[in-house]
Amino acid sequence: MPKREKDMLLPIRYIACLFVAVGAIVLQVVAQEAPTPDTLTLERSIELALAHNRNVQQSRIQTQGAAINLRQAKQNLLPSLDAGMSHSYSQGRFINPTTNQYVEENFVSGNQYVSSSLVLFDGLRMFRNITLQAHAYRATQLEEQLMEEQVALDVTAAYINVLTAKDMVAQIDSQVAVTQRQVERSTVLFDEGAIPPGDYYDLKGQYASDLNSLNAAKNTLSENLLDLFRLLNLPYDEQVSLAPLQAVPLPKAPMSDADGLYQTASERLGIIKAADHWQQQAEFSLKAARSSYFPTLSLGAGLSSNYSKDGMGSYYDQVQNNLGRSLAFSLSIPIFSRFQVRNNVARAKLDVLNAEQAAQTRRNELQQTTHQVLFNLEAAKERYRNLVEQVAHYTESFRIAEVRFNAGAINSVEFLIAKNKMDNANANLVIARYQWHLRQRIVDYYNGELLVGEAE
Repeated sequence: MPKREKDMLLPIRYIACLFVAVGAIVLQVVAQEAPTPDTLTLERSIELALAHNRNVQQSRIQTQGAAINLRQAKQNLLPSLDAGMSHSYSQGRFINPTTNQYVEENFVSGNQYVSSSLVLFDGLRMFRNITLQAHAYRATQLEEQLMEEQVALDVTAAYINVLTAKDMVAQIDSQVAVTQRQVERSTVLFDEGAIPPGDYYDLKGQYASDLNSLNAAKNTLSENLLDLFRLLNLPYDEQVSLAPLQAVPLPKAPMSDADGLYQTASERLGIIKAADHWQQQAEFSLKAARSSYFPTLSLGAGLSSNYSKDGMGSYYDQVQNNLGRSLAFSLSIPIFSRFQVRNNVARAKLDVLNAEQAAQTRRNELQQTTHQVLFNLEAAKERYRNLVEQVAHYTESFRIAEVRFNAGAINSVEFLIAKNKMDNANANLVIARYQWHLRQRIVDYYNGELLVGEAE
């Protein structure tokens, strides 16, 4: 190949390689930024939310902070150890630290020290602080579990709302198809003068109304899908599909009465245990505050040395010869602190009272909620069963009305009344079915069947 052709091919090869490299990078970035699968299940949606939801992540950060506080409380029992050294240059009249004599010259000196201290007794404040931090850490762990459980419930509700909206779109789309067939049939008859104009325009108006309902249902579907992705904290993907739920929800565990459900929830969920740990944390905070009434006894020890330019011997010899050792006991007795300790104890008592009230409130709210969720579940079941019968009756009524309308035995008003009754019943049945799903899963949660983490 001529040299000139080779020179022309080099830039082309370079550009081709550059495009391939850029394309690979773009594909990798897109793959990293689009972790959402093509089909979402409810379980996978909960997993994604627990991995990416901002509130869950914040709760985990708080738990890590509480773990650090507990570790620091334990490490406060260890002795402290400090070391230091200095080197100075002086000019004028100074005392030589090695000879204790005044000198008037340029003077170089330095010193070194190592010191340590250990608290022997502080009214058990540090031990009580360890205990209160342990309760705070456990409470924070349970609060993290509570957040995960709440997010799991929120995702379940959002997922069911999307499925409800999707089925509503399908339901209204079928209504539009029925109306459209009647409009097409009536248009032919109207052009031939075979039906009254009022019936024709009634059907046209109903068709426009059905189209508006379909558009509103599609908008609701998009909004519900957006709400789901907000909980997942992932980029919105309108192409994702959601796996359907079973036709009728079934409980994962034997149904309990209200009192049994309350007992199960209080034992297996973290909502009550977290409040109890916060209460114990407040009680030990009060004990730690009272420890300030007691004296504090500390032990200290240290090594120090110095050197100077005019000292005897080398630097190492001076450090060895001037070495000083110390051992000291320190006792601090609180006598009057402008009532700070007393006020701290008073505030700690208020914190205990507040924690007791919060724990009792949580118990009352849980007891009330477990009764309410059972009421809601039974009502959802009964509503679904009644609507199944209603849909069957209205479907048959509409079938008869359509036959009679096509035969000219009734007008458009009667036909549309029968159609709207059937359409509304079908829409209500879709909503009732998913409401039963949601109510059942809420009961399963309080029954301990939707746990995302075990409470010890």
